[in-house]
Amino acid sequence: MARFEARPREDGRGPYRWSPVVKTPRGFAQATIYRQIGDELDETEAKGLAELCALQGFQLRRCQ
Repeated sequence: MARFEARPREDGRGPYRWSPVVKTPRGFAQATIYRQIGDELDETEAKGLAELCALQGFQLRRCQ
């Protein structure tokens, strides 16, 4: 299990900050100021998240 952070790809309007990825009833979301710790994702969820980020134009990185 691992935690991930995402941010929009650089498009010249940034800089964009990395924010933790959390699970919601509707799927994945970026954390808000009210929730700063990302959720632990298993291998299957991480693969789905990577595909979603690639499709939606986000960069993804694994946290320590």
